Amino acid sequence: MTLSPSRLLPPGRALRLAALLIAILLGVAVAVGLVMGVGAGVGAALGGLMVLVMALQRGPVWHPVALGVVIAALAAAATTQDDAPVAVGLLTAAAALVSVPAVLRHGPVVGISPVVVAAAGTDAATIGPGGAFVGVALGAAALPAVAAAMGLARLDPTPLPARIAWPYVAALAAGSGIAIGVARALDVAHSMWVVIALSAVLIPVRGETTARARRRVLGTVVGTLAGAVLASLLPGWLGGACAVLAAVVGTGWSLARDEVRGAAFTAAALVLVAGLASAAGAWDAALQRIGLTVVGVVLAVLLALGLARLERWGEGA
Repeated sequence: MTLSPSRLLPPGRALRLAALLIAILLGVAVAVGLVMGVGAGVGAALGGLMVLVMALQRGPVWHPVALGVVIAALAAAATTQDDAPVAVGLLTAAAALVSVPAVLRHGPVVGISPVVVAAAGTDAATIGPGGAFVGVALGAAALPAVAAAMGLARLDPTPLPARIAWPYVAALAAGSGIAIGVARALDVAHSMWVVIALSAVLIPVRGETTARARRRVLGTVVGTLAGAVLASLLPGWLGGACAVLAAVVGTGWSLARDEVRGAAFTAAALVLVAGLASAAGAWDAALQRIGLTVVGVVLAVLLALGLARLERWGEGA
């Protein structure tokens, strides 16, 4: 049985719009990378991916821009704390906590914010505070500005009620902060990969049916693991090309309101982009990164189960 391309690719209009947005983001990332180095360019790409869905939703442009500036400041601080595991953990947790206003207004669309800070405090620390701040801030500001200017912000926001948003953000903050802090304390190489997997997979239930929630989690797990394998085994340029393709397809599915496939491809894109900042270089390093991804996935699933139980308890109260 063959898999039809229509099952993998979003509708044509959504795909074309997604390609335009990712081309803009890629242009910003490449420009930043040429001027300030590859690490800053990766920061710009992560910053843009972080606010991508917010940029397409109706609402003030300053919302995603302000979040991007705050995360950029935390990332800049993290580059100075590479030898301080507790500080990196606290800054990573703070990246999740400061996203609460965005989550309340726009939904769980900025879950990768801890990844940006964790990357800055580990594999991408050598870019320095200036490169981290400028890269992330420019990436997070470019897409909302362009989307607003072109009239592309047409999606309705999907706000989360406070009773779901706060436990989700708290779990994301605690899980990502503790994971990166412990991994750095143990001097685990490529430790940010635990945070990458956890942030990509952890999704609030939001009262969805059990079957749909499971499909969404499965989609992010598959996308995250596939991205980790490709990022670890492919040459950097080919991994980057795969990241662009996955980002286009994932954004297209998000525009088509297919959250399951959108989450899977977006998770793969996130992992592939992060892989550009920490080339594996050897089979043992590649296997280590894949192993850390599995650990992060397991932590995210456990946290998601806890959130689901908490939501059911709250509904029954």
